Amino acid sequence: MMRRAALGLALSLLAPWLPAAHAQVPDRPVRIIVPFAPGGTSDIVARLLANGAMPFLPAGVVVENRPGAAGNIGTAEVARAAPDGTTLIQCTIGTCGSNPSLYANPGYDLARDFTPVILTGAVRNVMSVRPGLPAQGLKEVLELARKPDGLSFGSSGVGASNHLAPELLREKLGLHWVHVPYRGSGPAITDLIAGRIDVFFDNLPSILPHIRAGAVRAVAAVSAERIPELPDVPTFAEQGIPGIVIDSWFGFLAPAGTPPARVAALNAAFNKALEDPAVRQRLQAAAVVPLGGPPERMGEQVKSETARWGQVIRANNIRAE
Repeated sequence: MMRRAALGLALSLLAPWLPAAHAQVPDRPVRIIVPFAPGGTSDIVARLLANGAMPFLPAGVVVENRPGAAGNIGTAEVARAAPDGTTLIQCTIGTCGSNPSLYANPGYDLARDFTPVILTGAVRNVMSVRPGLPAQGLKEVLELARKPDGLSFGSSGVGASNHLAPELLREKLGLHWVHVPYRGSGPAITDLIAGRIDVFFDNLPSILPHIRAGAVRAVAAVSAERIPELPDVPTFAEQGIPGIVIDSWFGFLAPAGTPPARVAALNAAFNKALEDPAVRQRLQAAAVVPLGGPPERMGEQVKSETARWGQVIRANNIRAE
């Protein structure tokens, strides 16, 4: 009887909080807007996290693709959404890093229009060269790039991480090389293999099969540590060039004004998904490093990345085409 009385007292004390705690989770499905076409790494990460968070968001989670204008269309749509926690935007290094400086009016202001929810994951990048380039390592490649005629580098588009990385090197080391933009990584890799461009920085998932096949040569990991899938490829820092660490990262933002308790509930749901061994295994199989943490971590990521790439874009007079 004493145990029953104690339990009853405990429940009576908790009762006022239970409805409030439950109310923080959205009572309608959460929409995650991916501002790119289906099938890319950004889309894959969002869908894995959506599925993993289902048990913690009972009303459901859906992913919708809103491609266009380098991600600006979908991002601007979420900026105008109701701040109730039912609409989130999938952030990338482009939409939440470089686009605010690349475009005179991307349609949104990151500081004004959004509040951070969670930093979900990152993909490592690697610098590769065409098979016939007469340079064995990074230092020799950079020596060629310092010559007046320089080298050419490809990218998957203006403002992509594989465009900004070489521009950062250009500014840091005084390189002479020509940017050749493509519509995606696939065509750039094709031309790298064929020898029509000299250098390509790319996300690990798309370039790794070609490195393993010997069709291209990896000369540097663009990360803080060596990439587990390429243990013999040293980082820039290991080769005497610190500060060249560029991850293609992902995370969720909610419209500004979303109640902090609702943001906390969403953050908790996605963190639980990231702790799920099955979700982590699927992310790692896609060469995505799971991250997570409090909303503040995502906020700092957006703030530091917009400042970093804004400086690079201005210094090199880069404009969206």
